[in-house]
Amino acid sequence: MTKTVGVVYWILVSLLLILVFGNSAGTYKYAFYFVSFYIPVIIATTWIINSVLIPGYLFKRRFFKFFLYLFYTIIVSVNLVFILVFLAFMLLSYYRIEDINSLITDFRLMPLILYLIVLFTCIISLVQQYFEVVDKPGSRDDSKANTIIVRSERKDRRIKQDDIIYVESMADYVRIFLEGGERVITRATISTLHNKLGNNFLRIHRSYIVNADKVKSFSRETVHAGKKELPVSRTYKEQAAKFLGRYKITAAGKS
Repeated sequence: MTKTVGVVYWILVSLLLILVFGNSAGTYKYAFYFVSFYIPVIIATTWIINSVLIPGYLFKRRFFKFFLYLFYTIIVSVNLVFILVFLAFMLLSYYRIEDINSLITDFRLMPLILYLIVLFTCIISLVQQYFEVVDKPGSRDDSKANTIIVRSERKDRRIKQDDIIYVESMADYVRIFLEGGERVITRATISTLHNKLGNNFLRIHRSYIVNADKVKSFSRETVHAGKKELPVSRTYKEQAAKFLGRYKITAAGKS
């Protein structure tokens, strides 16, 4: 789901909730009030599951960490919602204390409905990512042939993985830098593309993936690949040093 589609989706979900609960309670004002309180937590919960846990752990078969972090995410999310429920009713008690009992009755199911929406959204995203990453036609054959297929300039393009120097993220798009100075831009997230690439491709930054076979030297802060010096973020420092060390690439500052 792209950012634009995601924004439109959550606006429509919010409007639908306001209409349904507002019509049931006889007041759209309070429906808007409660949706405004809850929806940021629900969006954040959905984003963490769809953009971090599913591609980063489930699709990489790190099942224990996936379910562990999923459990933590849900626990934190539910606690935040309970805190927001308390704050919402506490604020209302200062102005319309006589309406509190009826509001509790009218809006008590809203958090449950919101988490059902999270479940539905995550299932849809899981299926979509599965077909994009795992079951995309030709993806398994392409992996064996050391190639990937990307959509660029309104046509499918087959790229040899050996020709890729590094990949740079640009939000909903990625730039693939190839030998010879060519750049290919395709609509995808960097995590999705990383799952298609071979084991010699290393994530060194939230915005960069590098082909270890193209790395000339590295330090804890940078990687020199092709003619480009790429940053290594704090999150990936140890992983990058161990991975590139196995390739016996010269570390900067060492003989």
